[in-house]
Amino acid sequence: MSGIFGVVSKDDCIQDALSGVFYLQNRSEDYCGLAWKTPDGKLKNSTHKGLVRENFPREKVNGINGGSAIACVSGSREPVSELSRRGGMILCVDGNLFNYSEIKNNLLEGGASFSGYHNPGEISDAVLISKIIAKEFIFEKGIKNLIGQMKGDFALVALTPEGIYAARGWGRKPLILGKKDGSYAVSSESVSFINTGFEIVRDVKPGEVVLLNSGGINFVAQFDLQNIKYGTFEWIYTAHPSSLIDGKSVELVRNKIGALMAEKYKIDADLVSPIPNSGRCHATGFANASGIPYFEVFKKFDYSGRSFTPNTLEAQNGVADEKLIPVKELIKGKRIIIVDDSIVKGNQTRKQTQRLKALGAKEVHAIIACPPLVCACKYGKSIKNDEDCIAKRMSLEEIRTTRGLDGLHFADVEILEKAIGLPREKLCLDCWGL
Repeated sequence: MSGIFGVVSKDDCIQDALSGVFYLQNRSEDYCGLAWKTPDGKLKNSTHKGLVRENFPREKVNGINGGSAIACVSGSREPVSELSRRGGMILCVDGNLFNYSEIKNNLLEGGASFSGYHNPGEISDAVLISKIIAKEFIFEKGIKNLIGQMKGDFALVALTPEGIYAARGWGRKPLILGKKDGSYAVSSESVSFINTGFEIVRDVKPGEVVLLNSGGINFVAQFDLQNIKYGTFEWIYTAHPSSLIDGKSVELVRNKIGALMAEKYKIDADLVSPIPNSGRCHATGFANASGIPYFEVFKKFDYSGRSFTPNTLEAQNGVADEKLIPVKELIKGKRIIIVDDSIVKGNQTRKQTQRLKALGAKEVHAIIACPPLVCACKYGKSIKNDEDCIAKRMSLEEIRTTRGLDGLHFADVEILEKAIGLPREKLCLDCWGL
């Protein structure tokens, strides 16, 4: 996952760019980057490993000035820069090429070159995408070529001498436009706009290209893409609860998933608890609809990161092991419903259930806010292989018993349709094998 942000302004916009991308930190914690156009027209770029606030503290960027800038948080070193016959371009991407090898080989055969000979695996999707776009003198023609060559999905922003281009692929990767007092912005999520004072203009449509400059938000092109699908997991887990994704409140969608689960599954229990933070909104909806009291039997340690975003299983497990602290006084003798967004490998489900039982929980039931995951997501990188998904290898009853649960219930597609308000043909359901 990546978070991308861009802003143009009649005044200096560097702090807006960094504040905007800071509010996207939930999407990735590996790398962060900033690119800007200087007052004399030069394009500059700075990338770092780690978090936004650690690498771009206010005192460090006070000397940077620019009327247009893009920023990102990502799993690879971005933004990436290109120099071509059309001039300079610096680009950030949220997306995934699952025909990566084909694209790379085609570019090499066409005469493209890359740095990193000794580490060819470090050539990121963003680098390949920037090469494709930069081959064309006209930006939207580069996007057209990208659409024709890639398998996967994307949203991107590109800093150029004429302004910031934003483009969206088939819909799985969100992108939204905002404005305030002569400034115009584009972001992966609307959460970036709230505390920074931007108001939502609209979503970038699937297949659309726009240009942000001092004159405003300018329509550039609309490609007629087939098989538009929206990123269902954005509403279930990825996006921040305060965001609107394609006009749907993430908080309210998650609440409704929980409420619909409570209607479908009647469980006698003493309390409902989320696995924080990802299960909190779903658990609130379940508790309100069921009438079962809401308590949090685990508290997330605020200085731990997200356990799903790191690129390795070891790193994911390390964060997961440290971040949850049980509240022992709420657990002993209780029948507990734990609510989470998903089960991937099942290791943490087993571990947390064992902890609850060891602390005296009478029963532990699990409510999971999506169907059983059976496939690695082709449009993201956090799940590497299909076999990583426990539901690919076990029946639901085997998952329940091996995780030590007294009950295990998953949401179905009908619940997702009702909660999101979109029909299944508009939702990406690939990772559930549907």
